[in-house]
Amino acid sequence: MKLSFNPFGIEKWFSGNIAPVLDLIVSADKMGLDSVSLAEHVVMGTRDLGDYPYAPNADERVKQFTERTDFFEPIVLLTQIGAMTQNIRLSTGVLLASLRPAALLAKQLATLDVLTGGRVDLSIGVGWQRTEYEATQIPWEGRYGRLFETARACKILWTQAPASFVGKHMSFNDIYCLPFPIQPGGPPLMVGVGPSDLNVERMAQWADGWTPLGLPLEVVAKTLSRIKTRMEEIGRDPTSFRLRLPPIPVINAGKLDIDATFAGIPELAHVGCTEVDIHISGFCNGPENFASVLKSYIAYAGA
Repeated sequence: MKLSFNPFGIEKWFSGNIAPVLDLIVSADKMGLDSVSLAEHVVMGTRDLGDYPYAPNADERVKQFTERTDFFEPIVLLTQIGAMTQNIRLSTGVLLASLRPAALLAKQLATLDVLTGGRVDLSIGVGWQRTEYEATQIPWEGRYGRLFETARACKILWTQAPASFVGKHMSFNDIYCLPFPIQPGGPPLMVGVGPSDLNVERMAQWADGWTPLGLPLEVVAKTLSRIKTRMEEIGRDPTSFRLRLPPIPVINAGKLDIDATFAGIPELAHVGCTEVDIHISGFCNGPENFASVLKSYIAYAGA
């Protein structure tokens, strides 16, 4: 099982300075972590904060971020991380691909893949803030369709020259978007969407993996089975489909029990999980125990 970590928010350990965070990521690369994943929001607005779907209440949401929280643009930051590291894969969790023109996104990611020797992975999604769509003049309605069209368009631009695509939300004809990525077919594109019938069909048709959040494991397992069954029906190899999950938190005496949480990681394989991703800020008090937590993470996952 592959191991990823998300460093979102740990710049607060250094009074907002991002440079020491990059140094920690370099140390994680040397320790053998498989992937670093970056969160994103293009803009934040106060109107939508209460709609955040992955926190049980407003108090828990505020612990994670407010409208004034720094969100570094992930492709730019991954470029710097890629320049400073050797092996760790460069991922997002999730990139709001619906907010970006497909041709520009394909060009950025292909460039990053070339610069880093083929180390790019992507999890893409639509987000939950209408504010972000209004600020970028992108329609809120149709965002899921736009997301999957963007994924399809990128795959075409990464493999065909000239490339043509006709969809509901975008189209192009006989264009060249070079260089191609180093990875054959381009960087893997996982998606962070819900388990609706339409999304199951879309993932089976076009996605390389799934990165759900906030779903019971039994729902994840049943949905993954449906995706893979449909992949077989249309001639895609289901064994290549990836599933990224966070570990199930174990709370004892009102606090996260890190050892118990990590001890549950091997069980995720039973529902088809291929990679685990942790928000490191939830497991560390500061940089002084960053390395020890990652060592425990590696040890438990290999148990």
